[in-house]
Amino acid sequence: MPFLHVTLFSAEDLPASDSILIGGKSDPYVVFKVSNMERKSLCHKSNLNPQWNPPERYIFPVESPMTAVLTIKIFDMDFLRSDDLLGTIVLPVAMFEDRMGVRTLENYPISVSNAYSKQNRQSTLKLEICLKATSDDEVEQHLHVWENQSKSFRSGWKPSTATARLQWSSFDNSITSNQFKDVVPAAPAGMTGSGWQFSITRGDDEGWLYAMSFSGSWSSSCSTLSRVRRRLWDNVYRLKNSQESRVSDC
Repeated sequence: MPFLHVTLFSAEDLPASDSILIGGKSDPYVVFKVSNMERKSLCHKSNLNPQWNPPERYIFPVESPMTAVLTIKIFDMDFLRSDDLLGTIVLPVAMFEDRMGVRTLENYPISVSNAYSKQNRQSTLKLEICLKATSDDEVEQHLHVWENQSKSFRSGWKPSTATARLQWSSFDNSITSNQFKDVVPAAPAGMTGSGWQFSITRGDDEGWLYAMSFSGSWSSSCSTLSRVRRRLWDNVYRLKNSQESRVSDC
């Protein structure tokens, strides 16, 4: 089965969802979907030209490249009402099949929603897309666990005790527990892990992402409306012979 590798770098000239009176900005995030698999990017506050640094990478299994479609939606996060759709990109996966294994970096034009058509934006999304025969998981795998906290006015940030999202949860949030060991994925066979540590590639200096609730959307900065936060713990597993070759090459 082939896999579609998508890397998000930046967006330019996005529509302003907020009126000029309150800044004329948007709080954009991006949702990628292939078949039933959906991934959501980090949200950038008050930015019409956001850059995801480091770039965010997503991998989608593709059963049928000839019929599969990559749907990309750019939203404006709104704390007080439903998020606004800024624009959409629709890409047939078949367009990458003739370039199997070739990384293509392009600025894809965004079809701006009718609500913002009068702004005459030339919105684009910078993506690197590659259709590969593998997911790259044969040599290296990243296992993830979320750490969850909630905020109280008296005691500040504390481990979450909400039934739906306890202190620890699996990456897909299907399992949640107060015990780390209960949510840790099984180690891949034949691989050795580097050890668990929290990731600072997203979020603030300590890796925390903030939101009003655990349903998101998530931001790397805390606001007065932030009531929950989470950070990603990561363990990189590599094939034992791959690790040995790395040591011998040093």
